[in-house]
Amino acid sequence: MNGHIINCDEGEFFNSFLPGAYLGVGIVIKGTNPEQLSRTCKTTYSMYADMKTVRADDIVFVHAGQKIYGGFKAASEFCEDPTITSVFLSKNVHYHPDPNYPGSGWKANITSIPSIGYYRRIAITHFCDRKGGNLCFEEGFDSNEVFELKLKKRIWSIPERWLYTDASRTIRPLMEDEAWELVKILERENSDNANRQNLNPANLGSFIPIEFILNPNIVIDEKIIEGWILENIGRNQILDAALGPFTSFGNNMPAGYLKFMDIFGFQEMSTGIRKYKVIEVKKENSIFPEDINQLIGYTDWVIENIAAGDYKTVEGIIIAKGFDNDCVNFVKNFNTTGRKIRLVKFAYSDPSYNQLEITRVV
Repeated sequence: MNGHIINCDEGEFFNSFLPGAYLGVGIVIKGTNPEQLSRTCKTTYSMYADMKTVRADDIVFVHAGQKIYGGFKAASEFCEDPTITSVFLSKNVHYHPDPNYPGSGWKANITSIPSIGYYRRIAITHFCDRKGGNLCFEEGFDSNEVFELKLKKRIWSIPERWLYTDASRTIRPLMEDEAWELVKILERENSDNANRQNLNPANLGSFIPIEFILNPNIVIDEKIIEGWILENIGRNQILDAALGPFTSFGNNMPAGYLKFMDIFGFQEMSTGIRKYKVIEVKKENSIFPEDINQLIGYTDWVIENIAAGDYKTVEGIIIAKGFDNDCVNFVKNFNTTGRKIRLVKFAYSDPSYNQLEITRVV
């Protein structure tokens, strides 16, 4: 199970989302010149990657105003309304036209800023524990209490402040055990209130899945590759064989001040031992030794701050279009030390471009 904090406008949350038992995410287009449209496409794919971390039955919290509310349960995955103007569907959110579909993309299709609303949605219901107890509380808690938990080292996935100028996010991931720390605070704040939220999830049966364009002529941002990986963890046998199992995972996770791992997760064994995994995604060939050094920096941080110094429980993975011989030979030698790195290669699936072909190199 994954955990998530989803940021919502306070008015929308109480007036629309909560009564409708869904959460919505909108596109913000600040202008129609080429630079603004291109930047919006890039930002949107980053949001899509975040959305692909959310699975049905995950625990969800809402950050609205200055408070955090929950716990809610995801009753669906994020999907989009097919009735909107097609240029705003995920398959067309890219700046340059798809060579196979010259009328696609935003370059020549957006001349004015539209008002398109929250057409990407996820249905929610109340979260229950394994015994059926309702853990969807009416009262929230001050959002800054999250940083008190961070100082006490009870959670770590949240950065040092809510908003970085370079990384404003709608969906922030939590590991499963961190989510329970937030539930504890919600229960404390509601200790004198026996009432719980009961939500019948919105019917999103007419909505369609968010799609990634895996055409190499379109993929100019690694978030597209990252999003496909997040969508397929636990669902694609070849990918799962290359990466190994995950119990919980998230993306863009902090590994020190203003440093973020593309994907982080862990596999929990039956004995309670965890195997931590750090994934670095590259949309082109991996560059040696820069990418290896970057990955080792992240795994070193995990070893010191999460794995209690046990380097044998932390594994690094690079996913890229290719690796040179120097990189492959280095990793083979590195793996004889007791520390582990995997190299995983992807290729585009021509001509359908609806998936990636995955091959483990080392």
